[in-house]
Amino acid sequence: MGKTGIVLPCMVMIATACGGSVDEEQPSWADAWIVNEASVIADVIDDSGGIEVNVQAVELVEIDGEEYMQVTATGIPDYAHVISNDDETFLSSRPNADTDFRTGGLLVTAGDRVSFGEDIGYRSTGCTDAEGTGYGYWPPGPACPTEQSYQALFPLDPELAIDGHTATGLGAIGLWVNGVAIFNWGDGQSYQNQGVWQNLAPTAEMYDLDVCPGHSAMGQYHHHSHPVCLAEQVGDDGSGHSPIYGFAADGFPVYGPWIAEGVLARSSWLLRDYDDPTSPTGCGEAGARTCILVDQTNASAGTVVTDGPGPSTSDIETSLSGNVFVTTAGFYMQDYYYDAAINDGATEALGQYNGHDHDGLSYHYHITRADDGAGHLVDVFPYYIGIEFAGVIQDNAITAQQGLGPDGAAAPGGGDAQQLEAVDLTAAAEALGVTLEVLQEALGAPPPDLAAAAQSLGVTERELTD
Repeated sequence: MGKTGIVLPCMVMIATACGGSVDEEQPSWADAWIVNEASVIADVIDDSGGIEVNVQAVELVEIDGEEYMQVTATGIPDYAHVISNDDETFLSSRPNADTDFRTGGLLVTAGDRVSFGEDIGYRSTGCTDAEGTGYGYWPPGPACPTEQSYQALFPLDPELAIDGHTATGLGAIGLWVNGVAIFNWGDGQSYQNQGVWQNLAPTAEMYDLDVCPGHSAMGQYHHHSHPVCLAEQVGDDGSGHSPIYGFAADGFPVYGPWIAEGVLARSSWLLRDYDDPTSPTGCGEAGARTCILVDQTNASAGTVVTDGPGPSTSDIETSLSGNVFVTTAGFYMQDYYYDAAINDGATEALGQYNGHDHDGLSYHYHITRADDGAGHLVDVFPYYIGIEFAGVIQDNAITAQQGLGPDGAAAPGGGDAQQLEAVDLTAAAEALGVTLEVLQEALGAPPPDLAAAAQSLGVTERELTD
């Protein structure tokens, strides 16, 4: 493998503060990475040794005649977030606050500056109560993050796919500019493990996320939606077009939510109307989920009845972390469809893949948010990349390319460990010769202790893992 170009060092956004030049063959996109020139060590997380934060190097490399940005990163950011009044209200009003916090409440208040991994009072269950783990920063459930040592490749000349688009799938689908993993909309869980009504992680896991919001899966820290702390890190305040926040696995950049001062990029995905029995996107009965769209990108293709009914829009679901939700429209991925009419040519309009090309920026994705009418910005599906990548996914991409099967079920791959993402527990129980209830009891509350579960079931840990 030949290498050309230079390492781009800096602890700030290279495009604005490094003062040096980059290889003339490198596009300006290479300037976006937050490179840790000074070898700054994480304030809290040490994973049995000091961990350098953000990105360690960005190099231009050539592989089989193609040029790539090769990004080396630990996956650990140096976030520092000031707790807002909204943060304090949300955290204090958690449904299970009495048990989620060790003393029944927060250790911080509005105005406090919190470093990544700093103890704010949670009864963390995914890591040991020991220095350097981040115990107390994450709510019950998620594992604490560990150093990932990424060396990811992003093509310098990404190519839009003509056909055969790749589903985003589970696990890392790109990297943010600080080296943190980008995950898609899903947590790998579906209604009654049928693989049809798939949870949207920003909703189903809203109480499993830190203040940034993010969490870890098998040590891999990631975001599923707008990364608030990254927005603060890159200084994106809505005063103009957002900077690049990250790169998708196909090589196209992901910009923040703003396309101009005070103007948000606009998703062209809409909620299905389940309440109107005559709606073409509904299922013929108010509040019922008994059908899915034949094509989520073309609602006019109609619907098809599912093998079994899904939850109504007033049903109650309990997450693996013990939080209760009403399954209103928007709780599941299949609740959305792309409406080409909304992609009306306006500068703020985004296409099927949640991207567009304007003002000489070439094709790029956008994080999508909207005003909720009460002066607050809320995250909007598909959050930053559609259900498929716009571009060609190469064999050396960071994503393992596991995606959605023909029935919409998640294929095996990476994901949120505390949610046992992409695992069919019913099939696993059958393979182990036990009931689903026995398997669930052995696994216990997330994250599962596989060694203890294997001993309880009378199998080896390898058998259980397989």
